[in-house]
Amino acid sequence: MQTIRWREAARTISTVWERTFLDALVAPRRFRRVMPEFRRVSDMLVHPGVSNLSLSAIPAPEQPLQILGLDSGYGGMPSQDLCALLRVARWIAPRRIFEIGTFQGATTAHLAANTDAEIFTLDLPREMASHLPGYIPKEAALLQPRESIGRLYGPWNRDARIHQLWGDSRSFDFAPYFNSIDLVLVDACHLYDYVLSDSRHAFEMLGESGAILWHDFANAQDVTRAVRNLGKLMPIHHIEGTWIALHVRGGARAESLSDAPLRTAAAGAGGRA
Repeated sequence: MQTIRWREAARTISTVWERTFLDALVAPRRFRRVMPEFRRVSDMLVHPGVSNLSLSAIPAPEQPLQILGLDSGYGGMPSQDLCALLRVARWIAPRRIFEIGTFQGATTAHLAANTDAEIFTLDLPREMASHLPGYIPKEAALLQPRESIGRLYGPWNRDARIHQLWGDSRSFDFAPYFNSIDLVLVDACHLYDYVLSDSRHAFEMLGESGAILWHDFANAQDVTRAVRNLGKLMPIHHIEGTWIALHVRGGARAESLSDAPLRTAAAGAGGRA
């Protein structure tokens, strides 16, 4: 069944891309408009080096997830991604979480509401971002003024478990957190060099066991490329139906994923079992 599924996906992608390139010849303006969406669909289905993982492979929480009525607007995390993140968080049961990329704090609030962890969350205020080489306008537009960063998590921080940190993740000193974090979320600048730098720090912070999650995999091109390259070095899984990629380190949890029905996208696209 899995082989048939991947063959069908490969045929679908092949057909879509053939029609897309035909559009490029006969309707170039329309091609430029729809090309990003075609790329995202392809990346969602085919991403060599990163296996596909059904959300059902991650144990369901004993208690229902707490989904809060928060809306951070553009730049926030879609509901299906948030639910996948929280399911992983409940499974890992972290004592300490590090979030690279606070934005308005909706994800931070959900992590606080669904875990007992101490949470460190890092973001770069717009006021500190006057000299950032390589930043593109789309990424710069997501930078928030200091008073807006984390504004949504306040009611879930009455016990002061959330620690707001400030700075550029490329130059921030992560050393005090090395080998001590149980769950790291990489969801800051989506530029390739930033994603690789944030990922390197995430692996340094992760303890003997725990998880790293990347948001916007199969959605943002640079995030997808960076995570695919990391997937050549260590096991990384794409949680199907989401823009979340997952790495689990150490212990029975990592072993359980290695025994789960993983599907390698590259093999599936080629029609191999």
